[in-house]
Amino acid sequence: MNIREATPDDSQRLQELQAKCPQGKTLIVSIINMPDFFGRAKAYEDYKVCVACEDDQIIGSAACAVREATVNGKPNRVGYEFQYFISPSYRGRGVAKQIHKEIEDHLLQNGAVLSYLLVMEGNFPAMRLFEGQGFKLHRTVVMPGLSLYKKMEIPSRGKVRPVMPRDLTAVAMLLNDTWQGYDLYEPTSAETLAQFINRTPAYSFENLLLLEDQGEIFACLGFWDWRQVMRITVIKRSLKMRMIGMLLDFLRNFRPMPRRIKEGNTLKQMILTPIAFKDPRHLAVLIRYLNNQVLQEGIEQIFCVCERDHVLLSAMKGFVRINTTIHLYVKTFQQNILMGNNPVFVDGIDL
Repeated sequence: MNIREATPDDSQRLQELQAKCPQGKTLIVSIINMPDFFGRAKAYEDYKVCVACEDDQIIGSAACAVREATVNGKPNRVGYEFQYFISPSYRGRGVAKQIHKEIEDHLLQNGAVLSYLLVMEGNFPAMRLFEGQGFKLHRTVVMPGLSLYKKMEIPSRGKVRPVMPRDLTAVAMLLNDTWQGYDLYEPTSAETLAQFINRTPAYSFENLLLLEDQGEIFACLGFWDWRQVMRITVIKRSLKMRMIGMLLDFLRNFRPMPRRIKEGNTLKQMILTPIAFKDPRHLAVLIRYLNNQVLQEGIEQIFCVCERDHVLLSAMKGFVRINTTIHLYVKTFQQNILMGNNPVFVDGIDL
């Protein structure tokens, strides 16, 4: 077996392998990066996708990104590891460990002082794997999922419009003010925002909304349409999800409710990024505006990630919301680098 960097020629074979590797516990789904396998990773400026091969057959893959971030109040380079999947017939043979070693070597060579990754609730095999590689659970955060199924009343608090290039400096300042003091946040600028918008597949200036009043920006909300970068198909539902479906069917007799998720459904979802606001009431305007806008396109769920008690959750009042627990694991490479008790920032593109 050998580990190497993936190339564009590997795209189809990686998609075929993904199809054999369902994910999740509460909702078991097939996630295939479509139409370009590498579109998921291109949201990062500096990324690498690795593959494990045996006899020229791809049997596993994982990816990583290197970026700047704040760690315990100081700027550093950090690594993020994501999208591990191994062929079912090769699991238990140390494939993931060997890919991880290749990724860790890459992160160290590129100056990362730590690596972090996200593990969904109930994924005990992944927890055991990464704890065995030196990762430690740093924080448990939440991924609120909002179900979109009806138009929402929008409070009158200003004008909503897409961002324009001239707005990026003000948007960057608002983002930095919102997330100042959060570990793993990378202070941004007009230039870095423009680079993110331009390099990310299925993302443009139209994907970033502003709330302004008399020329002042009070909130911004970006959205990444997952339908254009991945296909998510439901394979199986847990007892919890089946019970939620039955409850929705019952309540639908009395009032509008979200569609019941069934096996075989292709999910239509968006992730929110970036997010910034001066007051959660300003953010609530943008979330409701987005609800009404994408509801017409068939979008059924939108997600973000935050601390479990974060104030932005108050902007989601009035929605049917299902929270998913996510564990943030961290491995430091230097003894003097410590993740403290500061709140953590997890970008939506990390999901």
